[in-house]
Amino acid sequence: MVGKLTPDDIITASRVPALLNASPYETPNDVLKKCIDAMEGNLKSDFKQNEMMSWGDTLEPVILAKAAERLGLTDTKFDYDQAFFHENITLAASLDGAGTGHGIVKTDAEKNIYCIGSDEVDISGRGVLEAKNTSAQPEITPALYRGPLQLQAQMMCVDANWGAVCVLYGGNQLRVFVYQKDLALQKRISDAITEFERRKLGRDWYPIFSSADGNTAYSNVDQGAPELELDGTDAEQYLEDLVEAKRKKKIAEQQINEAEAGLKEAMGSHEKAVGMVGNRRYAVRWPMRTKKASPEKVVPAQPETRVRQNTLTIREMG
Repeated sequence: MVGKLTPDDIITASRVPALLNASPYETPNDVLKKCIDAMEGNLKSDFKQNEMMSWGDTLEPVILAKAAERLGLTDTKFDYDQAFFHENITLAASLDGAGTGHGIVKTDAEKNIYCIGSDEVDISGRGVLEAKNTSAQPEITPALYRGPLQLQAQMMCVDANWGAVCVLYGGNQLRVFVYQKDLALQKRISDAITEFERRKLGRDWYPIFSSADGNTAYSNVDQGAPELELDGTDAEQYLEDLVEAKRKKKIAEQQINEAEAGLKEAMGSHEKAVGMVGNRRYAVRWPMRTKKASPEKVVPAQPETRVRQNTLTIREMG
């Protein structure tokens, strides 16, 4: 398995799920920030491969070979040392594997072959293969972020008419999901990349949909910006909602503390208790916990850095 082959400052096939907001791990703004940082020479990678990823690399040739065997592919290749680029849009892809298919393949649950979108797919000609290793439970259709979107982008870069996502579940079940080229989805990907490039060059962030996403999009303070007046704006309702939510949270936290104190007083030295709430019975446990011994740790010195605060500070004005 070779290292990263695709550029850091553009959309790559593996980034397409995040671009289309279909990833549980990254948002469009996360990808946009990484590309802008790469353009400006500020991209810092703290990526560390975990053991599952390492096993994925180790098992990748086995997954691909077994999938190719099930599909009856010839002229297979499972080791690419170059990236592939779309001829018209700013998109790159690296391939896990490819092979030449012959005729029609049908869904066959006994062989764990699943044709997505129809009962059969014509795999004649060259197709691309994407290998995945996951601890997730076996699926009939893989999650969009577990290969399907990436595969369509790969097909766009090598002009393939079919592809397969080959997923090893739990180390003991390989499922091969076969896809035809999806022109509607590929147009959606193309349009999203065009918009992304516009936003990247104009430093124009996507609308944020979470507090953390806001920190990604607006990570620095403009020291020269005047105080923003929220009265009469759409944001005024957000301020009201936040103040009210924080008030309710404070009350709830106080209620939780008082209720836990009362239950602990009632339980005393008992580890377990049971009781009814409405028509449901609940079990309460107050067990002992073992804290493992740990060696003394010396925290290495860190340079001073400035980052934007994760949460908003709100105080009532006189």
